[in-house]
Amino acid sequence: MKSIILSLLLMSFSSISLAYDGAPTKQVEMFFKDQSNRKVSESIDNLYSNNPAMQQKVQALTFLKQQLASVSVLYGNLIGNENISKEELSPSLVRIVQVAKYDIHPVVWEFYFYKPKDKWIVSQAMFVDQFQVVGSKK
Repeated sequence: MKSIILSLLLMSFSSISLAYDGAPTKQVEMFFKDQSNRKVSESIDNLYSNNPAMQQKVQALTFLKQQLASVSVLYGNLIGNENISKEELSPSLVRIVQVAKYDIHPVVWEFYFYKPKDKWIVSQAMFVDQFQVVGSKK
């Protein structure tokens, strides 16, 4: 009985999301660190956990997790990431584009961070295996 309770406690702690805090570049770093440790679902949860609007969009986050899980099946293991661009669109809106390097093919990530008051939150994150988002949109 004690082992069952202990197992349940450990499982509940392992599903707790640890929100990414700090500057947008730091949050992106932590996101890719979790990705490289094969924590796909957790990386999405941690990235979006500070965004109150995402509590209403559970289905969209689930779909994003499913899509992201299929990337390693198609392109192999994540072997690193590189910054393509960082644009300050306004004092409260930042766009970061990164390339995620996989064994077979790269995937481009585009992140939008919003700072409504004193804390940066991810507003949007998307990835593509084609290169239409690469570079500046100016």
